[in-house]
Amino acid sequence: MKEAAQRSRRKLLLTRIENYIGAGIPDLMICDELGNYHLVELKYITGNVVTLRPAQVAWLSRHQHSSCWILIKRQTKATEPAECLLYPASAAVDLKMDGIESVEPLFRCPQPFHWDTIFDLISPTESHICG
Repeated sequence: MKEAAQRSRRKLLLTRIENYIGAGIPDLMICDELGNYHLVELKYITGNVVTLRPAQVAWLSRHQHSSCWILIKRQTKATEPAECLLYPASAAVDLKMDGIESVEPLFRCPQPFHWDTIFDLISPTESHICG
C-alpha cells in the first residue's frame, strides 16, 4: 500500500502504527494533502472470517463517525488473484460476527488493485472526485 501511495497522483503520507499501549487502534494512519487524518485497519483473510479482536471492534465502533476504515485483502486460493475490500468502521461488528458475506463492501476490486479509487474513498477531496 505504501508503494501504491508513492505512485499515486495523490500526495499522501502513510504511517504504520505499532501500538502496544492503546489496544484496538488501527494499523495505518494516512495524512492527505489537506492535512486530514484517516485510520485504516488492515486485514488479510483466506476465507470469509475476519479476525478482528474485541478491542479492535470496540475502537472502530467508537470511532465510526470519523474517517476510519477496514481494508481487507482476501485470497481464497494461491492460484487465483486476490481481491481488496474496503469497509467503513461501522461494519466492524457485522464483519466480526458474520464475516464478509454479511456486509457489502463500499468498494471491491480484484488484483491489480485500483489504489487511486481506494485512496479517494478513504480520503475524498472535491478536486479528486470531480476530476
